[in-house]
Amino acid sequence: MLEKGFTVPVLAEPALPPSSSWFPLPPGWLVLGSLLLVALLIWLFFRTARWRRNRWRRDALFTLSSSQPVDSWLVLIKQVLLVHHPRETISHSLTAGSILQYVPLDATLHAAMCAKYCQRDNRLDAAEETRLRQQLTQWLKELPDV
Repeated sequence: MLEKGFTVPVLAEPALPPSSSWFPLPPGWLVLGSLLLVALLIWLFFRTARWRRNRWRRDALFTLSSSQPVDSWLVLIKQVLLVHHPRETISHSLTAGSILQYVPLDATLHAAMCAKYCQRDNRLDAAEETRLRQQLTQWLKELPDV
């Protein structure tokens, strides 16, 4: 049946077309990739800006860890209030009571801080200072972002 010189093709390894290249990509993938990159850069920009705007909160929370006299606590509270309220309102607050009216402290701490403001012995005892730290930490975390 087969003539002399005739060969049977190898059927186990069929001839395949050449593999397609990954590059150049279709233009749609380039557009999608560039849009995703731009969206990522915009998100990163806003995230970094928010992180920089909240530096006051990180600094204030760090300052809460150290023991301070009442005058230093009031300076810290006044600096935080200047971030959230108009300068004209806060700069006229000269007494401890007028500064502390914006801060949600319990009555005993409010009275103790007002009594020890600008006094010679103006440190709170350990229990009061711990309560003050807890209440100021909660207040700082509840304040809105600037």
